[in-house]
Amino acid sequence: MEGLQVSAPLRLMAPVLAALFTTACGEEGGKLEGSVTELLDLRYQRTEAALAEGTLAVSFVNAQGSGQDVVLKVSARVADMLPDGEYAGSLDIDLAEALEDGSQRGSVDRSVLDEPVRPFPPLVRGNLFVKSLPKNTGDRVSGEFNVTFTNGTDVYSGRTIFSRFEATAP
Repeated sequence: MEGLQVSAPLRLMAPVLAALFTTACGEEGGKLEGSVTELLDLRYQRTEAALAEGTLAVSFVNAQGSGQDVVLKVSARVADMLPDGEYAGSLDIDLAEALEDGSQRGSVDRSVLDEPVRPFPPLVRGNLFVKSLPKNTGDRVSGEFNVTFTNGTDVYSGRTIFSRFEATAP
């Protein structure tokens, strides 16, 4: 291959192509999808999943100094869905389900530095599916979620967010 000539446009594109290839081939991070993305930057660096005190939470986070921004957190109260403390199988959760106390099983939150805290409206529909539950630090949890907020006067009313994920237990 000695003496192979590479055109200038190809030489300039090589770093861009290498960056795209690296991003597409397994680095964690990404961007959540849905109509809320028109209003919020929903890009994240990593995904964490935790099960504590009967609540399963999947958080999409970015590093922020010595702390972190929670771009989006999808939580579900699942204590009544777990047959025993050892259960680690899959769960398919109806996030919009009304519980006996009148609250919804699931919720969506966001906590980002230098941004006003705005609660998301209740869910008209929502689902969180995980193939396994996080039990130990470093456990990998894969799944997907989708939410549609109720119609109303809130800025997020009637909008959607969804994604597949591969999370790690912190």
